Amino acid sequence: MKQILLTGAMFLMMPFVAFADIHKSVDTPQNREILTKVEDAYNSMKTIKAKFAQFNSKVKDDLQTGDLYLSKPGKMRLVYEKGSPLEFYAINGFFIYHDKDLQEVSYFDLNQTPVALILKDKLSFKDPDFVVSDVQDVLDEYFVSAHKKDAEELGTLTLVIDKDTLELKQWDVVDMQGVKSTVSLYDITANKPIKSSMFNFVNPYKEGK
Repeated sequence: MKQILLTGAMFLMMPFVAFADIHKSVDTPQNREILTKVEDAYNSMKTIKAKFAQFNSKVKDDLQTGDLYLSKPGKMRLVYEKGSPLEFYAINGFFIYHDKDLQEVSYFDLNQTPVALILKDKLSFKDPDFVVSDVQDVLDEYFVSAHKKDAEELGTLTLVIDKDTLELKQWDVVDMQGVKSTVSLYDITANKPIKSSMFNFVNPYKEGK
């Protein structure tokens, strides 16, 4: 179970930084307009609280749920239900993975993870490290896909945006093995205060504690 949860959250640890150029095959005025709408809507939100549901295409009949807390710039926390031993934080320039059962804490440079994109004070699709590979307008949703520039084999990240509210509803990651990890958001509340203590993390295994 722990491995499933970690795999599902690995979208945060993949070596991505941000979106960038739009591939010429999808560089149309309509798609540019969609990307601008997404940027403007997301940039109007400073905090986000939401419930999430997470599943992995490699593991059938397994669904994990929990709460997401996000405060821009630079703070996020995923809290799993069902007594999961895993915790994920973004704070002080790090993305932190804590496994209580193994008593291990791992730190990753936040700027070397894709979560840095949605934790910036201003979302931008013009950073030079990524290529927007696809933009789809399907029924009531926008789908924006991207991959690392000159390294598409590392995987693709897709954001799913509600067309009416322009809220981030879901993200999908397809890795180099074709395994798809999905996190869906619901009960979303934006621009409500979140206590700073929600993002505090103290390494319980640090010497001197």
